[in-house]
Amino acid sequence: AALNLPTLDGAPFDPQQLGGRAGLVAFWRPGCPHCIADLPRIARAASARGAASVAVMVAGKPDQARLVVQRTGFTGIVLVDDGSLRKQLDIRKVPYTLVLRRDGTAAAAFLGEQEEQTFLDALADLE
Repeated sequence: AALNLPTLDGAPFDPQQLGGRAGLVAFWRPGCPHCIADLPRIARAASARGAASVAVMVAGKPDQARLVVQRTGFTGIVLVDDGSLRKQLDIRKVPYTLVLRRDGTAAAAFLGEQEEQTFLDALADLE
């Protein structure tokens, strides 16, 4: 399943921007407090391990997402899913976080809010 989704600004996202790095991909929605709590943890863990962080908004309006990104200080890439990727991956609940290997394949997945250490450990396991 490719991350061929538009960014928050409506521009097409090129997965090449990840530069062959491992990554954390968070599926979230603005009205979900557990999702909002996870976003800064994901960004910090990815940054600490030299990985990419991507937040895929699965429901909500771009304006809501912008507010959350500002409030949480999320520094990664924010993409907007129209529901097709969520259906393709059969994600029924958020937060849902995928740990991606350098080749873009999923190594692990977490459902629900996680501690930052969980994300750090999952990325370390890829090295």
